[in-house]
Formats: sequence, C-alpha cells, structure tokens
Amino acid sequence: VSVFNNTTIFSPYEPGSVFKPIIMASGLDLGLITPFSTYTDTGERIINGKKIRNALDKVYGLSTMTNVLENSINTGMIFVAERIGRDRFKEYVEKFGFGKKTGISLDTELPGDIDLLSKQSAIYNAVGSFGQGLTATPLQVATAYSAMANGGNMPTPYIVDEIRHANGQIDKTEPEMKLVISANTAKLITAMLISVVEKTYSKAVGLKDYYVAGKTGTAQIASKGGYEEDKTNHTFAGFFPATDPKFVLLVKYEEPKQNWAESTAAPVFKDVAKFVLEYRGIAGDK
Repeated sequence: VSVFNNTTIFSPYEPGSVFKPIIMASGLDLGLITPFSTYTDTGERIINGKKIRNALDKVYGLSTMTNVLENSINTGMIFVAERIGRDRFKEYVEKFGFGKKTGISLDTELPGDIDLLSKQSAIYNAVGSFGQGLTATPLQVATAYSAMANGGNMPTPYIVDEIRHANGQIDKTEPEMKLVISANTAKLITAMLISVVEKTYSKAVGLKDYYVAGKTGTAQIASKGGYEEDKTNHTFAGFFPATDPKFVLLVKYEEPKQNWAESTAAPVFKDVAKFVLEYRGIAGDK
C-alpha cells in the first residue's frame, strides 16, 4: 500500500542542512546577525555533555555567516541559534510552516514533528539549527524556500491553478499569502544562497545564464534512539532565476549509495532547472 503514498506530503524526514538557510534567515530577520557577521569555528561544540562536530571533522576558523552556509558549518548554525534563543527559534520555525500541514488539497498530508523545540535543554535547539531532531515533509521545506524566493511572503501551496466552467467562467486560484520574513531579509538570504551555489556547488548545480539560490542537505537517518551509521537522505532545495525567482525546486534521494547530496540530488536539480527554464523560455539573469 505504501507505494501509493505521495512521499512529498506523507513522509516527514530529518532534512539536515537544507534547514540551515531557514534558521539563518530567522537570525537575519531579527537583526541579530548580518551576512558578514563573524565567529571563530574550532570544529566542535560540547552542549549538555554532547559533542557536536562539523561534517568530516573540519575546522574553518574565522568565518562569516555567508561562509557558514557556503561550507555548511554545523557549529556556525549553533552560533546563530544561540543568539536567536529558544522561544524565538521555535516561533520562526513555526512561522515558516513547520510542525503543521501546509493546507494543500491532497489527502494524507502529515505535519512533521518539531516537538523537540519545546524542550528546555539547549541541545535540542543546537541540533535543530542544522536540521536534525525535527522532521518535515519535502513540501514543507519547498514551501519555506518559497518564502525566501517570494520577498518574504509564503503562499499556501495548491494543485489546481484554475477551474474553467462550461459557461466560460474561470475561477483562478489565489493562494493565501503569509509574511514570514521582511523583503530585505529575503534579499539577504537569497544573496547568501547564490554565493553558496557559485562558490561551493557551481559544477553540480550552476547554470551558465542563470543565478541559482540553493543548499544541499545530507542527513543521517534516525533509528531506535540513534542514527544509522551508513544510511543518509540527500536533498537539494533552491529557487531560480535567483534575482527574479519563478520556480522553487526540491530533489530528495532516500538512502542513495553515494555519500553526499552534491553528487546525487544536486545534478538532478540542475537538469530539471535547465529543462524548465528552456521550456518556459525564461530569460537569463546573469
């Protein structure tokens, strides 16, 4: 029976690093950081007795917030989360639509789980800042990215664009819009995500004539109170043309054989984006 489920709305998962731009945008919106704010990465943080490291145990030293996204620095996201604070962290995650259904008119949508953000221990906000310990559906992540792409306004996703009646009347769908972050914050996070693609994923995702704003996520899979040692989910989420977005796209792989989303989800994102832009005849923005 599970093969008939729409995993876009039915299968919440820990999104991993594609969640980082959402928390970074929250910090920007609150005026707590700028793209150029710096901190010094030592490669690890110990919180509530738990040691948190960067991927591949890398140490980046003095880094800007843009560098944090470019290099996907876990400790840098903890730096941002600590400035936001527990209550405002949860408030912004909810504003971006997590923990509740999107409202799309499809059956079997699930809301995901952000219950850990209600817990007092600092470890939960820390791991939540880089997309662990909470779950979301692919549609929720794509919808959150649409807020960043849409000047801070997040639309309710829908399936039917318009209904054409026999008498010629046309009922056009006008989605509800919710202001999540300011237009200025949306511009800042977009510029940061363009830099992520240009400097880190240009070969995997970059398009010759278009700017792409996006982020990879290679997330461990939770199992029995811990994480699978050799299994991950891969995601690339983004929008394009980034200076005047027309499309938001998310590609997800479940338990691929390759190690990183850069070699799985990212190239598929590029192929689909290229096709859609050519098919729709969208002018380049580079």
